[in-house]
This record gives sequence, structure tokens and C-alpha cells, in this order.
Amino acid sequence: MTDHLEQSREIVMRAMSDLVPYATIMMLSGGDDSLTAYHVAHKLGVHIDAIIHINTGTGIPETTQFVNRLGEVAPERYLSADASGAYERYTMRKGFFGRGLIGHSYAYHLLKADGFRKLISQHFRQRVRGRNILLLNGARQHESENRMFTMRESIQRENKSSRNWWVNVINDWTKPQCRAFLEEHEIARNPVTRNICRSGECMCGTMQNDDERREAAFFYPEWGAWLNDLERAVIAKHGWGWGREMPKSLKQEKAGQMPLPGFQPMCVGCTNHANN
Repeated sequence: MTDHLEQSREIVMRAMSDLVPYATIMMLSGGDDSLTAYHVAHKLGVHIDAIIHINTGTGIPETTQFVNRLGEVAPERYLSADASGAYERYTMRKGFFGRGLIGHSYAYHLLKADGFRKLISQHFRQRVRGRNILLLNGARQHESENRMFTMRESIQRENKSSRNWWVNVINDWTKPQCRAFLEEHEIARNPVTRNICRSGECMCGTMQNDDERREAAFFYPEWGAWLNDLERAVIAKHGWGWGREMPKSLKQEKAGQMPLPGFQPMCVGCTNHANN
């Protein structure tokens, strides 16, 4: 077994031994990294109680379709946190989130964190305190210089009071190693990832740029038309568009209402890409 698989084994076994989890869940975005992490966990014989995918309602629908199909044939229980509609409702009430870490933090909580936490509470915690839940994922520290800092620890607690523990199964892998693993084991990749080099599961506009939007719309024109229609309606009501800064006075007013940027394991790729 290669060195990077041994590194993954050490990470997972340490998490299991130190935390004695009540449940082990695979967080699957549909991108190459999370797909690699899922199949590496299988290869290592890790027992996975469930797969969770988050449909943010802002991303390329074909990504959720890809993960849904995987979930239909997977041996694990498949759960979907569906935030579809939340983005439209929010932006029509208050406008787009703006750009940067503060707006991204708000989008992260609304579109991702709230949904998966509810699923975990409903299906695993069930009002019982003290249950450690391992959330296996595909975060990798070699993705960027920023990630080399934020992902130094392969096992991280979600926050000081949480019993959710994020376990970066392939924390020490490189992108070529992930691709090689998928090819060697003949694992079907998400076609969206092949086309736009990212999972596309969240395109909220707080971190993506116009080039990324144009590329996604080229391959997925229905998604592009949906965003164009929403943007026209939001601009007419609030005055600024997707991926744009909100007015300075309003940004200052909202600053105290938004959660502070913190550990956002399901969006590390977004924040790192934006900061590079």
C-alpha cells in the first residue's frame, strides 16, 4: 500500500481510537476530492453509517444528480440536506450576500451548515448529549498556501462546544494523487468536475468570479439562465448583482448581523481559491 494511503489509514484510525464515534458520516460534495476520500475510506475498510450531500440550490444541478445516483447504489444510508429555495428567498428579501469572507460566512450557514446539522441531530444525536460524530471529507492541505495553514490538523472540532469532528481523510494527498487513485480504480468522476474543474455544488457568488460564472453557464446554460433571471430581479429590487460588493453603508449595517468567519470545512476550496 502506498505511503499516502498509509497516511489516510493513520488519520482515520487515530480519529476512531481517540474519539470513539457514535456515527461516522461521509460528507460528499461530488468533487474529485470528496469522491476520492469516500473510496479511500472504503478501501481502508472504514465503516460509514451514512453519506450526506448538501444541495445548496445555487450550484450546477447535475452535480447533485451525480451524487444522488451514487447514493442510490451506495451500501450506506444516503441523506440529502436540501437548501433549494433558501437562496432565492434570501436574495429577494435582502439582496445578494456581497463578496468576501463575511458574506461567505453568512451563505455557508444558510446554505450548508444549518441543513447538515439538522440532519445529524434528527438521525444521529436524537437529543442525546455527548455523541461524537465523525464527518469524513476530502479537504486537502496541499490545495493552496492558505490551506497549508488552515488544514495543518487532519482532525478538527467544528467549534469549541460541538461534538462534530471533521476528519480530512486525504489531508496529505495532492491533486494528481487523487486523480490517479480515481483512474486506477476506474471510479466514475462527476462530469461537472471534468468540465469546470470544480464540483460546482455552490455558486453563491461570494467567492466565485465572472470568468467562473461564464464557464459554468457555457456548459450548463439552464443554470446560467436561472442565475440571470434571479439577478435581474434582485438588482431591480436591491441594486447590486451576483458577485458584487453590496453598498458600503448597507455592508456596515449588516456587519453586526452576520456570523464571524470561522472554520468552514465544506467551503475551504472556495475561500482558498478566492484568496489566491
